[in-house]
Amino acid sequence: MSNGAADIIADVYAQCLLDLAESAQAVDDVETDLETMSSLLETEPSFQAFLASPYFAEQTKRDLIRRVFSDKLHRLTQNFLAVAIDHSRGRLLPEIISRYMQLYRQRNGYCTVTAVVAHGLQEDQRTKLAQDLAEAMHAKVDLDVRVDPSLLGGIILRYGDKMLDNSLRGRLSRTVDRITHSERRQQSL
Repeated sequence: MSNGAADIIADVYAQCLLDLAESAQAVDDVETDLETMSSLLETEPSFQAFLASPYFAEQTKRDLIRRVFSDKLHRLTQNFLAVAIDHSRGRLLPEIISRYMQLYRQRNGYCTVTAVVAHGLQEDQRTKLAQDLAEAMHAKVDLDVRVDPSLLGGIILRYGDKMLDNSLRGRLSRTVDRITHSERRQQSL
């Protein structure tokens, strides 16, 4: 399955789960459950491998989920996991969970801003940047920091389809473009 198809499937499953959770007035419960599942999938790669494996029957996977989480997860979350497993979506659970979390955060007024920096940020720098962005955008901000050493310095901010490139590499590129564009214009006169 291509990555694009997997993303579409994860989006559909996450949106369906959010719609069902809203109908059942269990959005927060499901979000808490999915945080638990996400943590488990990260800390226990063998559990993720088991759910993704085509060598184990769906019934075996559902039984394990039911035994492990029967009194720990909301009934809607358990049913959703069973449906995902029945449709061989076990390997997509991390993506589905991640997409649900994004939808949950959007529903609660958060917007995700991606900050690309040359070097990792310390926790106090991350906090300050998130606060400054929230203040400037008049919104709650989820900050996603990514490191790209090729930037040399500065920052690139992405929010939705908007981008602000204040990286050293971007500034150098724009300066070179202005110089060459100016030279071309002078030559054409």
